Amino acid sequence: MGWIAWTLVGLTLLVGVIVVIIVMMQTSKDGKSSIYGGNTFYGSNKGKTLDGLLSKLTVVFSIAFIILCFLTTIAITKQ
Repeated sequence: MGWIAWTLVGLTLLVGVIVVIIVMMQTSKDGKSSIYGGNTFYGSNKGKTLDGLLSKLTVVFSIAFIILCFLTTIAITKQ
């Protein structure tokens, strides 16, 4: 494997670890939050809280992880 493939493998592993850490930092969701969460102050301002930020970061890093997986596979098979 060339240096590009090794770099992509390293980035994929790093982003994967970051995704795991971000997901583990989130609070667990109860069944009650879907019933009562929309009418509370917290439910209407969720995007401004730490949980809202972690939720957005989860989406961003998950998409980056998927893209890196595809790029790593292409880089490895091109050799």
